[in-house]
Amino acid sequence: MTLTHEPPTRLGIAVRGPLSAALLPLFGGEASVELDELAGLAETVASCDDAIFDDDLQLSLFLLYAICYGSLDQLGAQWEWHPAVIGARTTLERAFEAALRTRVESPAAPEPHREAVAATLFELTAPTPGPSLSRYVARTADRAQVLELLMQRSIYTLREADAHSWTIPRLTGRAKAALMEIQSDEYGGGSFTRMHQELYARAMRGAGLDDRYGAYVDEVPAITLASFNLMTMFGMNRRLRGASVGHLAAFEMTSSIPCRFVAEGIRRVGFGDDVADYYDEHVEADAVHEQIAGRDLAGSLAEDEPELLPDILFGAAACLTVDGWASDHILHSWEAGRSSLRPAETTR
Repeated sequence: MTLTHEPPTRLGIAVRGPLSAALLPLFGGEASVELDELAGLAETVASCDDAIFDDDLQLSLFLLYAICYGSLDQLGAQWEWHPAVIGARTTLERAFEAALRTRVESPAAPEPHREAVAATLFELTAPTPGPSLSRYVARTADRAQVLELLMQRSIYTLREADAHSWTIPRLTGRAKAALMEIQSDEYGGGSFTRMHQELYARAMRGAGLDDRYGAYVDEVPAITLASFNLMTMFGMNRRLRGASVGHLAAFEMTSSIPCRFVAEGIRRVGFGDDVADYYDEHVEADAVHEQIAGRDLAGSLAEDEPELLPDILFGAAACLTVDGWASDHILHSWEAGRSSLRPAETTR
């Protein structure tokens, strides 16, 4: 059986291996692929040495999620629920999750009570002294490096909040209400101009960058894609709703102070308020969100569904671990005097 196709996409994303080489033409309407071939390619890629850092696996998973988001010019919209596509996605998710559960160290579980869970999460996400990407941006980064940061972060931030919003219908009761409170702020409280996605798009434009979603997919490494794929995988799988809640809690608890540092760096290299506004917004917003996320969201979910507590803690630890790797890649690249972006010869 051969799959059929839609009109070609104009995005021109570069392939990173055999599976993305099959998916991009399929979703863009430029070629056909046999169902057995797609399944076999997914199994081959899933058996790679490191699912977290593998370029083909992470780009392919990103593309498979993109057809659900509709984030890449409606790329492959008709394939969203095709069994062969779902099968390939499941194969990659299984490898990705297994790698994460092997390498991510979760904290010891407290009693499944609201305040105890919140205390554990606040301890897990407490600021640490020493070098960090946000401190480097505040004090040292040059204008080109700030632009790189904006490009790297665009993979998530131009879709900000969407990955965690998949979790809304998967919750009930107090946790659902808390998640809705956070997400309402993320979407600007009903004001398009204050949506965090739009604030970031405005920052991209103000910095002279392309604000179209996916414009910099070719430039970012696998770990940047993995950071977004992680939260999407958690949000799109109901069995991982606890991990999605834990991820969001850790994400909100570690945002406010770094955003203040990044805003300082943006202004230091000469960009204006139109670029820094996104980060200014998060200094206050996430200081509030972290309290809601720790107690009302994660704490309440653990009380109401204590069997989800291990996944809440795993999701929080996975957020810190994977985002830490992504930030370390950027920081170590800059400290070594090189770009954090993929070399030009690998992107076309």
